[in-house]
Amino acid sequence: MDRASRQEAPREYTRRAVSLAIAPECLYSDSMPANQILVLAQSESIRVQLEKALSAAGYVPVAAGSAAEGIAVMRDRSIDLVVAEGLAVSGSGQIAGLRNGSVNGVTPVLVVAPARDVEARIAFLEAGADDVIPAAFSPTEMEGRVMALLIRAGRVRPDAGREDAPAELVAFFSPKGGVGTTTLAINTAVLLAGGGTPTPGRNGSAPEAGSGRVLLVDLDLQFGQVATHLNLTPRFDIAGLATDDQALADPELARSYLTEHSSGLWVLAAPTTPDADARVTVDALQTIIDLFRVSFDHVVFDLGSRLDSRTLWVLEQANTYILTVFPEIAALRSVSLLLAYLHDTTPLQAEVHYVVNHIFPKELLKTRDVENLLRAKPAAEIPYTDVEMLRAVNEGVPLVISRPTSPAAAAMRQVARAVIGARSDAAPAEKRRGFFGRR
Repeated sequence: MDRASRQEAPREYTRRAVSLAIAPECLYSDSMPANQILVLAQSESIRVQLEKALSAAGYVPVAAGSAAEGIAVMRDRSIDLVVAEGLAVSGSGQIAGLRNGSVNGVTPVLVVAPARDVEARIAFLEAGADDVIPAAFSPTEMEGRVMALLIRAGRVRPDAGREDAPAELVAFFSPKGGVGTTTLAINTAVLLAGGGTPTPGRNGSAPEAGSGRVLLVDLDLQFGQVATHLNLTPRFDIAGLATDDQALADPELARSYLTEHSSGLWVLAAPTTPDADARVTVDALQTIIDLFRVSFDHVVFDLGSRLDSRTLWVLEQANTYILTVFPEIAALRSVSLLLAYLHDTTPLQAEVHYVVNHIFPKELLKTRDVENLLRAKPAAEIPYTDVEMLRAVNEGVPLVISRPTSPAAAAMRQVARAVIGARSDAAPAEKRRGFFGRR
């Protein structure tokens, strides 16, 4: 992007951010990691403002008055991030010195620049700053940018933060297309978000439907139909976000690419043209998910039926897998081949739930035959519906909302319960490295 384009870009991003309707509580304000953050500021008022915002978010601010003093501090203390007033790091090479001043490796630097000085913001980025925030920042914006940088740098403390943070990743996939994977992903995501009709809990009192912050990512990148199923017309999609460098470095701008559904579910839509899928690289996808995991309780993926580098990366990282199964020999054979391939390349590291979807009225295989072939009991069976499912898709209203008392909707609630159960029963997972060499 040339200098002129970069000067104009913030205006468009600002318009997107203003139109964004994500509530502040979608950020993570309950309990934050006790990371130590170096605060550099010549201005006493800015220093106090920064320390107050960081302390309120649960971080430990460590003050210094100059870049040289800050580098000295970094040699003695474990600093995870530097937040610096622009005037304090305006000298030649000071940002680079801070980034490389710690014995623990490269430390990200967030610069606070004058609110309306676009040239200054560009200059700080060109000098090596990892991100720039205007001086008239809000506490939630500061909190979001700090967390995004810590995640990207791998500096988030593993034993801190919310008990349920970051978001659980739930992957819906089937090696055979046309078996209802998108329908299952959408209805489950709506239930997790609190849409649909809740059902009594196992103890007869607490509802088992969710009421959390849920993001649904349409990763069927060539012909994804999540937006169609939800009757949404997104302004932006994942391909646009993947190629927007400024949004990838700014959680607030990145959230402007999401579309809200009336159920409370948020959607990151698939590209509108098939050729745009090449713009979504594995690196861009990882950055996108890192940005959003801190703002949601669940991130649900509709992976479609194509196995590629992006699908494999999600399967490596996912906490729960939902494999949609059609009860006939060829489909079950495809599932078997998929599991064998994943076992040879990257073993599944989370619980796998099978969902049998009866898309034809005549039963091709008995349930016990499916269980014998899978060597597992399905988490749910979606019964055949004559027109309910087709009507729900054509109307753009998920079945758990339009026909909440139907047997199919009840079965989908079983899927949502399986996801929530896997989350509550699972031990804290260690951060794992996939065969792409990424965490």
